[in-house]
Amino acid sequence: MKFVKKVVVTLAVSLLFLQSVTVHSGFASVFEQFQVSPGVKYTENKEYINSNTQSIKVLEVNLQDPYTRLDVSIPEIGKISSTTAQAKAVHRAGNRVVGAINGSFFDTNTKLPMYLIAQNDVLVNSGIIASGRDQYVNEPIAFGINAAGKAQIEYFDLDLTAVHNGTEAEVTSLNKIRNNDNLIMYTPDYMDGYTNTNAFGYEVIFTGASKNKNLSFGDTITGTVSAKRLYNDATPTKIPADGFVLSAHGTAMEFLKYMQVGEQVQISIGIDEKWKGAKYILASGPRLVDNGAVSLSITPSSPRATERAPRTAIAVDRTLSKVFLVTVDGRQSGYSKGMNLTEFAQYLVKLGAYKALNLDGGGSTTMLARNYGSDMATLINRPSDGWERSVSTTLQAISTAPVGAETSFGVGLSSSSVNVGSTITVSLKYVLDQFYNPLAKDPSKLKLSSTMGTFEGNTLKTTKVGDGVIVATYGNMTKQIPIKVKNDSPFVDIPSTHKYYSIIKYLYDQDVIAGYADNTYRPANTLKRIDAALLLVRSLKLDTTNVQDVNFVDVPKTYRFYNEIAAITNAGIISGKQNGTLFDPNAPLTRAEMAVILQKGFKLEGTAVTPFTDVPEQSFAYNAISALYANKITEGYGTLYKPANTVDRIQYALFLYRALQNQK
Repeated sequence: MKFVKKVVVTLAVSLLFLQSVTVHSGFASVFEQFQVSPGVKYTENKEYINSNTQSIKVLEVNLQDPYTRLDVSIPEIGKISSTTAQAKAVHRAGNRVVGAINGSFFDTNTKLPMYLIAQNDVLVNSGIIASGRDQYVNEPIAFGINAAGKAQIEYFDLDLTAVHNGTEAEVTSLNKIRNNDNLIMYTPDYMDGYTNTNAFGYEVIFTGASKNKNLSFGDTITGTVSAKRLYNDATPTKIPADGFVLSAHGTAMEFLKYMQVGEQVQISIGIDEKWKGAKYILASGPRLVDNGAVSLSITPSSPRATERAPRTAIAVDRTLSKVFLVTVDGRQSGYSKGMNLTEFAQYLVKLGAYKALNLDGGGSTTMLARNYGSDMATLINRPSDGWERSVSTTLQAISTAPVGAETSFGVGLSSSSVNVGSTITVSLKYVLDQFYNPLAKDPSKLKLSSTMGTFEGNTLKTTKVGDGVIVATYGNMTKQIPIKVKNDSPFVDIPSTHKYYSIIKYLYDQDVIAGYADNTYRPANTLKRIDAALLLVRSLKLDTTNVQDVNFVDVPKTYRFYNEIAAITNAGIISGKQNGTLFDPNAPLTRAEMAVILQKGFKLEGTAVTPFTDVPEQSFAYNAISALYANKITEGYGTLYKPANTVDRIQYALFLYRALQNQK
């Protein structure tokens, strides 16, 4: 006779609660892709699925590569740590963690794994199987690496059987919280060494066990009854160091009731043939893909299946030699919404999955990948909590490759697109061997050249407009990095790096200033009276079509800028010389004259005591200079204004700009 029972899950789990529709893809593109080791490739895909943006990350692991393994990481049972921490714990030369994802589910209260874990035939955690089709793990399905070194996602048949006086009973699980109608075996490895069960059950304590640690498939364990804890007894049961405890509830108590002190029990542990000798077994669920088609082992319309959330999965191709570690971020509007399980399964089929199994998701969804120049994988997805959650297991892509010779290098640019006259600084980012391991960098070996300008050290001063390249050489390796040198400035001699670029660009955009036919501005050229007149006419938007004639002998009506000179004179802003008979258009403009025409043109009011010792009160420009100073249009040269000095084109542009801003 054998007592058999089903399990109903009531534990608090790091699960998700999820809407299932057919996938309709919009845009789909590879956002980033690179090789992290000879047998592992990382890809991030940006997709638009069912009106939602999705960021899907994939580590493609080739188990046929001689330097590549896919391992499971299991912290001490009952303890959890982040995917990164678990990677650091095993990372070393010859065992480099180049990629990883979070593993299966765990109980958030006890921190215990929920489902089967085995390693090299040792039963690490027996787990449970839920009874409802709305639960994630309602069928015994696992991922693992079998005895032949192939990846497999298959059903398993775990057999834990206790025998007493010819009567058999199925042991529900090992080192788990006891639930309804359960028969649980507790060993000294469990939590704090006590069963921590309530009084509503029956417990038998066994000593002298033939084995109570590192229990393996094929083992038969014997123990002798040393004591019993009866129903309604709340005394904590200590698990003996040399034994174990069988704890029963409900219908399972019948198997324990008749045991007497001194009697023996045998407990056998077995697994079906396809899993014997497996490097590891990691149970999870639900199944997502089977035989290359969507096949959910959870009811697709159930809340857990329809919630849109972050997801993690493991998948294999038809050859069982290629494994896909897949995450989709979620709960982050505009970046990645997350998927329901049907969408996730459909995406995995599109990816090439022959079989696929869901892993823990939600805030647990985590992926690491080794970036160029890094020795170990680092966080590459965006966990929905904003940080890495601690988890009970992880799957790790391992590179066992040795350190090799310099094979490739990478450089970074401060910018790949600049305006002419700007600089581009080049930095040596990484040097890699043929196995993508980082090597020591020697910046002195980096040699740079470009036809788009000249290098000073690692900085390129651009002198030529157009598309070009920077040629970088490191040792005997050479690469070309495309660059674009633009001329967004209206003037070739006012690059975007010029101190007053923004001011010149503003005045140009406002149609106030114009350059020369060769696209130069010539900022250092001395400003002429005609230049000042033209700039003021444009700034003040004076009417140059209906003007009254002026009688300057040096400005005939045929003069190119006669109308502009007439307009500025009609407005009373600039008057002529020699009693109004000469305009003297080509004469240089002094700083005193500039102050006068700016005050008149912009009708500047206000006076201030200036610090200028070279502007006496009797000066014709005294009031104008005072008004400019009061309106913060001029600062002078300390205690000097230098009124007789000429004005160059850049200085006048600055004064004009400040005057225009003063009008706002």
